[in-house]
Amino acid sequence: MGITSQQLREQKLASRNIFYFSNLAWIIHPTRGKVLFELYDFQKAVLYNFLKHRFNIVLKPRQMGLTELIALFSLWMAMYTPHYNIQIISLKERVAKKLLRRIKHIYDNLPHHVKLPIINGVKGQGTATELIFPNNSIITSIPTTTDAGRSEAVSLLVIDEAAIIKNADTIWAAAFPTLSTGGRAIINSTPLGVGNWYHQTWVDGIAGGNGFNNIRLDWQMHPDRQQDWYELMRNALGAKRTAQEIDGDFLSSGDTVFDLVDIKDIEEFIADNPAISTRYNGQLLIFEKPKPGVQYFLGADVATGRAKDYSTFSVMDREGNEVAAFKGRIPTNRFAHIIAEVGKMFNTALVAPEANDIGEAVVMELQNINYPNLYYSVRFVKEKGHSKPKEERVPGWFTTSKTRPVMINLLEEDVREVNIVIKNPYFVPEAYTFIYDNANKPVAMNKGEYIGNGEETYTDDSIISTAITNFIRKGKINIMTTAA
Repeated sequence: MGITSQQLREQKLASRNIFYFSNLAWIIHPTRGKVLFELYDFQKAVLYNFLKHRFNIVLKPRQMGLTELIALFSLWMAMYTPHYNIQIISLKERVAKKLLRRIKHIYDNLPHHVKLPIINGVKGQGTATELIFPNNSIITSIPTTTDAGRSEAVSLLVIDEAAIIKNADTIWAAAFPTLSTGGRAIINSTPLGVGNWYHQTWVDGIAGGNGFNNIRLDWQMHPDRQQDWYELMRNALGAKRTAQEIDGDFLSSGDTVFDLVDIKDIEEFIADNPAISTRYNGQLLIFEKPKPGVQYFLGADVATGRAKDYSTFSVMDREGNEVAAFKGRIPTNRFAHIIAEVGKMFNTALVAPEANDIGEAVVMELQNINYPNLYYSVRFVKEKGHSKPKEERVPGWFTTSKTRPVMINLLEEDVREVNIVIKNPYFVPEAYTFIYDNANKPVAMNKGEYIGNGEETYTDDSIISTAITNFIRKGKINIMTTAA
């Protein structure tokens, strides 16, 4: 079927003018769903810079729509520029596939007469990592690897969240020889400390020493961002992360226990997998319904309910799939009853509340209400006159100077190796500020021996409860040795 003269005119305008093309594009808005991509003024300015300058480096706050803008630009360049090789490099495979899905969504919702067909994949749908067009142009979205950026001819290189990518300098060094002959690059990120490749490239760009055009986005450029939004973000993220991710400040960062790529990957996964239900004013999150015959495990960190710390727990199955989480400030007896309620909901899960100090009250209450599946630690007591220590079983989990690093190291390893699936949104902000202190102990920033540059003290309650749950679901036994 042919196209009308109006459609032909629209096709020519779309191929020659990206701003006209954007008027035909639809995106997924985080709260409004599918909407027409009506560019804000700052987005038009960014797009103009992408066209004007070959090398662009963007310093951005979160939630500015830059990912959609890059998706739009990449699709437009690929469809209307023959032999154009676009390579998009993201933190991990999940993020890379998600970015290509955004490009595909824009493509799928374009008017048919402005689209160039996709020629790869089943029924011309492309693959999870690649779109190929009949003009020999290609869009590839891949995670960071040692080979990322190595291509015979990269026309446009996009490095997403470059401040977090450890080998960004290697990727750039591999790609630059082909880019230098006429290619383009878009480097974007929220800032993360100083001295990394992204920070150095940003600073050199300002000084005019590397050919990069610097684009700094301010959260106030977004017409939907007012002071109340900023205060909401500050309360949710804390002062340090707000300074970096909203204000765009290059702050020196501590040595985080969890790799920042892994934290970002968890954050991306959580965004796509929200809780299916909530209870107790959103403090209890349910991610999956209990499955018959499946064994579940619940580890809990206990606070008084009055100080800065929170009472938390995490529920996982044997395979490390998180199915529920809690974080709130409540009295210990109330916390014990919620633990029992959720434990029974998940097939009478094995429950391991931390029994140190105030946690003993939770353990005693669980015993008083006869919770049937309580975790017991093993304590070896050395008695005078006996060569062998006496073994005792003690209800609850005991965090000591010996057990804490073991359970944290085990959690870090399982996060890094993707042996567990964390769905708890409370975990992520704590992970960003969970660092090794000056004594090389894992602790929340501004706790312990860490000397921070701000007055705010961060928490690690969700991390501790997740670590306990992860430990016991692997069948580990908490062993203590005491002297009588």
